[in-house]
Amino acid sequence: MSTIKPPPALLRAPHRLAFLPAAVLMLLSLAGWSLLLWQRQAGHALALAVPASQAHGFLMLYGFFPLFMTGFILTAGPRWLGVPSPARPRHLPIPLLYAGGLLFWLAGLIAGSNMLLHLGWLAMSAGWALLTLLFGQLLRQSQASDRWHARAVLVAFILGLAGLLAAGAWLFSGSSTAWALMRDLALWGFLLPVFITVSHRMLPFFSSTAIAPYTPWRPWRLLVALLSGSVTHGLLNALQCPTLIVDLPMALLCLYTSWCWQCHRSLQVRLLAMLHLAFLWLGIGFALFALQGILQLFGQPALGLAPLHAITVGFFINMVLAFVSRVSLGHAGLPLEARPWLWRLYQFSQLMALLRVLCDLLPSATAAIMLPLTAGGLAVGMLFWCRRFLPVYLLPRADGKDG
Repeated sequence: MSTIKPPPALLRAPHRLAFLPAAVLMLLSLAGWSLLLWQRQAGHALALAVPASQAHGFLMLYGFFPLFMTGFILTAGPRWLGVPSPARPRHLPIPLLYAGGLLFWLAGLIAGSNMLLHLGWLAMSAGWALLTLLFGQLLRQSQASDRWHARAVLVAFILGLAGLLAAGAWLFSGSSTAWALMRDLALWGFLLPVFITVSHRMLPFFSSTAIAPYTPWRPWRLLVALLSGSVTHGLLNALQCPTLIVDLPMALLCLYTSWCWQCHRSLQVRLLAMLHLAFLWLGIGFALFALQGILQLFGQPALGLAPLHAITVGFFINMVLAFVSRVSLGHAGLPLEARPWLWRLYQFSQLMALLRVLCDLLPSATAAIMLPLTAGGLAVGMLFWCRRFLPVYLLPRADGKDG
């Protein structure tokens, strides 16, 4: 009797083929940025196809976060919606297109080839459009009573696609206005809303399974307020208007949410604490934005990019580290616990986030030395994470189950 040979482990679950290149590309992006900063410090600026600061912004927004989101939403999304997971031929092209496109984009950036840049952008956009379409189809098929989180994610995905279209306009025209539109759409309309929505759904749930007694708190008005605050900040920023009117309420609401979600009690379970401590950075980031707005009212020096990096490095990167670690362990059939090495690595990542924020507050001479160190530190941390987790995606589940 003939038997069907199972597919390689890498192809057995959607998150595997998305998380693996995402982690590698995150490592490459952080290491490359650190190297570029060191070269700049030594007076040897590397010639790139587009300005280094704009390339850095694009890569930090679209370089690896969308791939992590692809793996997560194709794994968790069908469960949220109560529909079957999409067949392998439907989801495999998405990470392949996106990761392959990003490699072309990086090659074009280094080689100074506009053709490779444009081809890479086109493949990335096609991959993201396929994911958005696929998730929209899953949402349409669903009869689940709670579809609001999925709807919020889908809207954010559409805005992420709009940001990629703006990136295309930037690449083809060199317009700084198009680049700024891409930045605002990606950050405030796409990435932050997705992170907020997933946190709103999953943090209280994870907490309820790890802490007793625990009553999940996630009112719909909280999600609406947080998403509205993110989009409003982005609109005001795009219009070059003061954002204090939204930043101060957002800071208070985010910090209050951390308290209601019992961040202090999460320290009993380190894997859970990784999620809560990452979310705490969102309140800190908006508090810094609010402080910056108040200082500007009185004509005092601003805080530079410190508030932004509190959110992008403190919240985004640490939340990805926490979420992807948890998903990877759970779907590999491994114990859901932060082993001592993972907890130390997470603490190191938190320290690097703090140093990155401080760099924007230090004198320029000191910051010029600290910036490549923090980028390099994050890259080293990611290297150790990859060393432990990449084999997980290449091996069958430890418990012998499918996936």
